[in-house]
Amino acid sequence: MNDILSLLSSLLCCISPVILIFGIAFWASKSREKKQNTLLETVPSNADFKAVLRYNFGKNQSQFFKLKAFQGSGVLYVIADKIHYVTTNNPDDNFIFDLKTSEINWIGVNLANGLLEWFQIRNGGQDYYFNVETGLFIFHTSSSKMKTSQVFSYLKEAQKKYQ
Repeated sequence: MNDILSLLSSLLCCISPVILIFGIAFWASKSREKKQNTLLETVPSNADFKAVLRYNFGKNQSQFFKLKAFQGSGVLYVIADKIHYVTTNNPDDNFIFDLKTSEINWIGVNLANGLLEWFQIRNGGQDYYFNVETGLFIFHTSSSKMKTSQVFSYLKEAQKKYQ
């Protein structure tokens, strides 16, 4: 009987951290999703395109040791020749990029940020990195969700109209 209790307590000690980590990740994902849906409702009706994206700004993208692969999330939308990005976190991180003058580059998978694909918008010497919000896991679990490469392709096509 003592062996069984010892085995069960050892198993519980090993499983508890995993359950805690997944619980926190699930809670954070649901919190982000709620904030993103609220932001999506505020996107102007004349927006040509909109997508929910995660972001990193500047040097944060290449840092290897960090708590999360991304700084936050928000909504990107396009109106005429402007790309608007509104975050769920900090209004100071909201930006407007000009399709005429901004550089849009494909980064691909960046191992410092997990197995996530990224694209970059360079605006006035500043680097902004984006990838599609996938939810709880880093992999697309729904075929209906847009992929990072699709957002990048749309932005490149939209940019061609103004160059």
